[in-house]
Amino acid sequence: MDSVSEPPPFDALEDRILPWSQVKVICGLSRTTVWRMQKTGDFPACVQVSQNRVGWWQSELLAWRRARTPRRLPEPRAIVAAPEPVRPPVRRTLEEPRQSPAPEAATGSDQPVRSRRKRKSGVPENQAAFDFGG
Repeated sequence: MDSVSEPPPFDALEDRILPWSQVKVICGLSRTTVWRMQKTGDFPACVQVSQNRVGWWQSELLAWRRARTPRRLPEPRAIVAAPEPVRPPVRRTLEEPRQSPAPEAATGSDQPVRSRRKRKSGVPENQAAFDFGG
């Protein structure tokens, strides 16, 4: 009759060396942040598994996570904006013009109003003249 072996106790399974892909799930930090925290002693040190591979003891990571109390951010305060002033609606009658009077009506002549800036001769009217002394 074959005997069925019992699974090892949970404590034996807890102490495994984990790769980075599982460490980032446990800690929720970036690789750079973990590296900085290891330098200051705020994160468990890694273990050299082979020449090009490191890992972390699962028991140390779980103990770190249990000991760490995440800081809660303060509750955001409501921003109370000053009430905008209430402006009465503008009411116009049909007789009121909606635009300012035409420039021709303001001068009293039939010719269109031109720019008041004097232009030098030889410079087209749609270009600006640059005088740099003389």
